[in-house]
Amino acid sequence: MKKFHYIPILCGLSLLLSSCLDEIELKNQRFDTKAVIIQGRLVLGAPSLVEVSVQRVGEVDGSETAIHISSARVTLEQADGKSIELPEVNSAKLYRASIAADQGGFKVQAGQNYRIKVSLLDGRQYESEFEPLLPVPELEKTNYTIQDLTLPDKKGFLSTATYLSFWVNSKLKAGSSPDKARLRWELNAVYRLSDNIPKVCYNYEPQRVDKVFIYDGPGFQLERLDTFYLADVRLDHRFAEGFYLTVLQESLSPTAFNYWNQVKTLAERNGSMFEEPAAKIVSNLRSKNAEEEVYGYFYATAQDTLRLYIRPEQVGTPTKYCPQPPQPRIGPTICDNCLLSTGSTLIKPNFWIE
Repeated sequence: MKKFHYIPILCGLSLLLSSCLDEIELKNQRFDTKAVIIQGRLVLGAPSLVEVSVQRVGEVDGSETAIHISSARVTLEQADGKSIELPEVNSAKLYRASIAADQGGFKVQAGQNYRIKVSLLDGRQYESEFEPLLPVPELEKTNYTIQDLTLPDKKGFLSTATYLSFWVNSKLKAGSSPDKARLRWELNAVYRLSDNIPKVCYNYEPQRVDKVFIYDGPGFQLERLDTFYLADVRLDHRFAEGFYLTVLQESLSPTAFNYWNQVKTLAERNGSMFEEPAAKIVSNLRSKNAEEEVYGYFYATAQDTLRLYIRPEQVGTPTKYCPQPPQPRIGPTICDNCLLSTGSTLIKPNFWIE
């Protein structure tokens, strides 16, 4: 058995129906070489959206990596047996379908149960357990406080700097439900950056996939969340020309919460001798071949979203990134062309209202 140091993690599904399936390095997570990894999520909406990633561990130039499995047959099934097939989107390396309110008798609604089935060209078949789609409590407010914090930098050294600490207010019960919810949050940012031409870019910066924000409502006595802190973002040039934060809140079933809790625990391991030994992350997927293991998870969820715009003058008018001081450089920089920045576009987001 070889070590395989990363697992696909779903991230960043917003109201714009933009999403990503990214990879996160996880220490001590072991996979069989050639293992199949399936990740999927069904999101209630208008329309609803389901996305599934089907990958195999393979070797590329001597290194192990996750490779998209093409030409699979992927279906989403509801508890009464009705199903829809997910078309393959080669450009995104996943299987995706938008589902109308009542698409041929197939309905996506809270209180119902769903699963996915995957068939490969070589005849191998996989299916998930049924997952309930639970309603999500109302996300009432998001805001921030500014404070100086001493945190590790990218190299692991402690340094003190000014941060925006983002928090949320939220109900813990959805509608008339008597039960408190288990919650997960995704945070995605867009900031404006002008280069030297000047050309104006909007840089999409998705949540770091090694950061997992969850809350176990039934596990605590709180009846609601007030000023519940999620993440700290360093105050720098990203806030110099306008910054939008999108906070997405989703409901989790008990088993989906257990999955994300294990991902969080594994992602935040620091190698301390006092930590519990790493274990295989739980999966609700099974192979029709009882001897074959399959990794990953499928779940269904409802979501609520809030956006927060931060004007430069609200945070002390930070210095813009461009122009940069003259110094020897090899090739153009993002100040020569802001589109060189990953996730950058000239198209202003339709939610960008100042």
